[in-house]
Amino acid sequence: MSTRRRSSEETELRRASLRLAAQFTALIVVLLGLAGVLVYGLVSAQTRDAAEQTLVSAVEFNSPREAPLDVFVAVYDDGRLAVSRNMPSGLPDEEALADVANTGESRRDTVTDGDRSYEVLTTRRGRDVVQAAVDTHEADEQLRRLSLALVVSVLAAGVVAGALSAWAARAAMRPMAEALALQRRFVADASHELRTPLTLLSMRAQMLRRRLAAETDARIDVHTDAETGAEIDAATAREEAVQAADEVVDDTKVLTGILEDLLMSADPRRSGPLEEVDLVSLARAAVRSLQPEATRRGLTLELDAPDPEVTVRGGQFALQRVFTALGANALDYARSQVRFSVLKSGRDAVIRVSDDGPGFPPGFSRQAFERFASARDRAEPKPRDDGAGAAPRHYGLGLALVAEIAARYGGSVSALPAVNGTGGVLEVRLPATRRHSGSTGREV
Repeated sequence: MSTRRRSSEETELRRASLRLAAQFTALIVVLLGLAGVLVYGLVSAQTRDAAEQTLVSAVEFNSPREAPLDVFVAVYDDGRLAVSRNMPSGLPDEEALADVANTGESRRDTVTDGDRSYEVLTTRRGRDVVQAAVDTHEADEQLRRLSLALVVSVLAAGVVAGALSAWAARAAMRPMAEALALQRRFVADASHELRTPLTLLSMRAQMLRRRLAAETDARIDVHTDAETGAEIDAATAREEAVQAADEVVDDTKVLTGILEDLLMSADPRRSGPLEEVDLVSLARAAVRSLQPEATRRGLTLELDAPDPEVTVRGGQFALQRVFTALGANALDYARSQVRFSVLKSGRDAVIRVSDDGPGFPPGFSRQAFERFASARDRAEPKPRDDGAGAAPRHYGLGLALVAEIAARYGGSVSALPAVNGTGGVLEVRLPATRRHSGSTGREV
């Protein structure tokens, strides 16, 4: 592996571990912050309750001299006012005393003197009006120190959690990163090794095609076909050979494109070029490619294309694989026919491939696109006498790759029951590029 590729993978691993560490650290900080808010709230409530209890007890004193040093009491009796000896300036609150003396209703006030504040309770006790005040400066200072300690603790815990989570994330993700790098190298090496023989095969097929096309003389005029026993002339044989050579050339191009697409699929960092792809043309190509196999099995292939063009943004070879995989799956289970449909539905381009085989059991729509999924345990339809279209559906990688390609281009896949209740329908929806209109067409 090159130094640049190794550096890129190290950077990717570092970024992924940092993202994971940041998420974990944020979670820890949020949880500790919530715990700190809860602790601060409980301590603050206890402080307020303690001050309240002190005030309630202080108004029961008969004389200011009975009050503790940190509690200040004033008693108003028949025009005489008795106060604690260490009463601070601003106390007693004469306005509150006069108000309670007139109304008889207790009141709570906060009196501020410089940097100190006092909670004041004024109430009537018999003929007397009693006022008690508590200095809340120390309690406020304790709460401030508590809040500072909680903030520092949360930040320190966040730093420690960030460092530990970054180390743990990097250690945990390194094996996965190495496995992913190994997978990418394998796909890249396999693609490279396969690309060379495919290129040679394509060149030889093209040379054979040109040689057959240029040949004008035949050694024999008539010969017998080995499979059918029918007599065919040399010109027809040459024409069939040229057509077969063309198909070999086309197939090698498709295989080369599939290799490139697999290489891009294995490495998400590589984004293949997106182009405007006509799904109708791909459907026609898929029908032509699958026709020999369908004929061999005695099946009919149909193509419904209401619009002359239905285009999407995607990769040519990747979308061609969608048609090939859907068609191959339908051929495996069809009893008599397979139908390709390409149409426009709202903003979506819709690909449907239907067959008249055993169909899909209820509730199997999602599992159909999983790797090596099987409906064998869900349904047991009776097989046909000729063995074709038999038994329950089971799947390899084809439909799973269809789902991945559709998701790559912003689409979706689904497995539906047939309209007439017989067979199954595989549907792929992709964002269409523009509206199309045209006459209905069907190819058989």
